[in-house]
Amino acid sequence: MHTKRFAKLVLVSGLVGLLAACGHAVQTTSGSQYLAGYGATGPAAVTDAEIVAAANVEPQLRFPARLGLARIDRGGLTAVPAAEAEAWRALAERLGSGYGAFVPVSPLIAALASEADADGCRPHYDSCLAQVVKQVRLGAARQHLDAVLIYETFGKSSESSNPLAVTKLALIGFFLPTENVKAEGFAQAVLVDVRNGYTYGTASAVAEQPSHRLTTVGDSSDAHIAARAEAEVRAVANLASEVEAMVRELRLALAEGRAAGSLP
Repeated sequence: MHTKRFAKLVLVSGLVGLLAACGHAVQTTSGSQYLAGYGATGPAAVTDAEIVAAANVEPQLRFPARLGLARIDRGGLTAVPAAEAEAWRALAERLGSGYGAFVPVSPLIAALASEADADGCRPHYDSCLAQVVKQVRLGAARQHLDAVLIYETFGKSSESSNPLAVTKLALIGFFLPTENVKAEGFAQAVLVDVRNGYTYGTASAVAEQPSHRLTTVGDSSDAHIAARAEAEVRAVANLASEVEAMVRELRLALAEGRAAGSLP
């Protein structure tokens, strides 16, 4: 139940991430208190078993913690690229040992810990994403992580002609950099408890400036790929800043809730 619910959350928040600028949100509410607010009986009572199961979950994360880092790309768990890993390494240094450590979730360990059937799983579809999220949590459990930050990146590129485009009327123009490629980068993340699936927070970010490339009219594919990759790396750097703010706010909110006795 929780696997499907959080798979859908990642899918939907991916669409939101494409529309929203940088930002984050934190959740520390109690599932038992949420359900108790509607009463056990009466017209306001929650009677749908699936809704009860989804809501009846408590925040149990305590810092310092072992936080996993899982990157989803094209519907699958992938290794964190070196350019993006630098942003997460810098984040871990800024947070310090009092928050714990960031540990990449290994795709190999996740595969070994999971018996997910890939039949009928197509990238970018909910059925595939549900399996990937399940693999992430199983892999994170195998690595004894407390919570896992699941993140995705997106790139959007476009192409337009520059003043050299007039040379396209001549044969040699086919080999001149007549096209401008512009790319924008987006990234979004969700922090999930490995053990019970509780969602502690979400974050989204965009690249502050688009990436640009010059290319020829006959060979623009590589330029589009490179520009999108660069823009996505910039977006991840901004995402790391949002995640930092989210984790700091989360730690404070959890401590305050436990001190007040409203959280376990």
